[in-house]
Amino acid sequence: MKRAMTLGSLMLAIIIFFIFFGGLVACGVENEATQANNFIELFDGRSLNGWKASENAQAWRVENGCLVADGKRSHLFYVGPVGNHNFKNFELEAEVLTQHLTDSGIYFHTAYQETGWPGRGYEVQINNTHNGIDGRLELKRTGSLYGVRNNYQKWLEDGRWFHVSISVIGKRIRVWVNGYPVVDYLESAKAPRAPGQSQRRLSRGTIALQGHDPDSCVAYRNVKIRLLPDDADSALPTRASTEGYGIDSALLDKINADSIPVIDYHIHLRGGMTLKKAMERQAMLGINSGVLKNIGSGWPIETDAQLCEHLDSVVGKPVFVGVQVNDRDWMEKHSPELLKRLDFVLADTMIMPMPNDDSKPVKLWQTDKYTISDAKAWMKRYMRHNLRVLAEPITILANPTYLPAALADKYDQLWTDDRMKTIIQAAIDNNVALEINASSGLPSDRFVRLAKKMGAKFCFGSNNFDDKPINMKRCLEVIERFGLTKEDIYVAGPKPRDSEEK
Repeated sequence: MKRAMTLGSLMLAIIIFFIFFGGLVACGVENEATQANNFIELFDGRSLNGWKASENAQAWRVENGCLVADGKRSHLFYVGPVGNHNFKNFELEAEVLTQHLTDSGIYFHTAYQETGWPGRGYEVQINNTHNGIDGRLELKRTGSLYGVRNNYQKWLEDGRWFHVSISVIGKRIRVWVNGYPVVDYLESAKAPRAPGQSQRRLSRGTIALQGHDPDSCVAYRNVKIRLLPDDADSALPTRASTEGYGIDSALLDKINADSIPVIDYHIHLRGGMTLKKAMERQAMLGINSGVLKNIGSGWPIETDAQLCEHLDSVVGKPVFVGVQVNDRDWMEKHSPELLKRLDFVLADTMIMPMPNDDSKPVKLWQTDKYTISDAKAWMKRYMRHNLRVLAEPITILANPTYLPAALADKYDQLWTDDRMKTIIQAAIDNNVALEINASSGLPSDRFVRLAKKMGAKFCFGSNNFDDKPINMKRCLEVIERFGLTKEDIYVAGPKPRDSEEK
């Protein structure tokens, strides 16, 4: 009896062992699908096991628990056992450290190739300060779905770790950086792609990290993936509606493929529009956001403290920040150090002294506050007012060729070609971009045609009063109608984004 118990105990121990061992295998990389709620590390922190570098493989090394690249072009492809390195629906996370002039990227749905830029799959751009090589200007910044939904804001600092999350479910691609949404893209069946990027489509494939060039030192750590079932899109959270924005996704794909920056610099933080909503709208629409507040006596920003609060609220977020100036002495009322931190300064000509140059300023849209008895005489004064505004240190002129309601029917009579050319030349001479407004219809097609011919810079604006959708169709169609290129579009320049003087 005792012997039988011993053999029984032995058999029981063997059975328990195999059950336990089998459980370990089931929880391992051979059966990751059972752990749909868990992330799996793709990098062990010690070696390049499971990874294969393409050309110039010596550019990659493991250092201090990180994957580091700092040599000639080389892409590091995941070839390990997780998911048989052939992913369809997934969530990917990684921490990234860039240095000055780093250009890198995270590819997905790609496949190993020995040389060149990966031809298959999408790339999430990693680039805070690199401006291109071999004479090619590069303005697409960190978080961009490269060539498909581009982000143009330099909003992250090199030398600090940041977190990138990528979600691919069905035909939807989402990208977050440091928890902020940058891309929420739905791939259409025949979305236009740039030459040489026809395979930038969703399918399935592996992950690759980019070593771009010798100046592009980059480090990755905590690279991990959560595998999702092939039918995961059936449980995909509802995507916000684009209804009311007039967005033609195929046209926006084409514009992004041509690297034409589409940035709405005229988003007021008022009437329910918040910074959070502006970021979410940017990710969903694929139109970059520039948020602003009015500055001047009687406006939301009157003091340096209020200006500083506005600037600080946008630090580390993927949007441009600016102000709309209303007083003509605005540049003298605020700290130069604070003004330097603005990405852009927007002005219009809709407030001017009435009835003469020595009078108090009047809001021209308040038609009960003034009268215009002589349209030609007023237009001469108005031209001087336009040139005075353009001579200020502004970067954007909103609603060019605006006329008050009383004169709107005389637009072609008052805005002659010579007057338009005078305004356009002043904008060029003062490095001021001319806004194409989504809702006002300004400026006219005739003005845009002249400005394009003269070499002016353009930008786009919605000029919201609340958080309701604004139809942006006109902005996109003007690009097509007049053949605008990336060289014609203004992109706000890099300026310090935090409260410390640099």
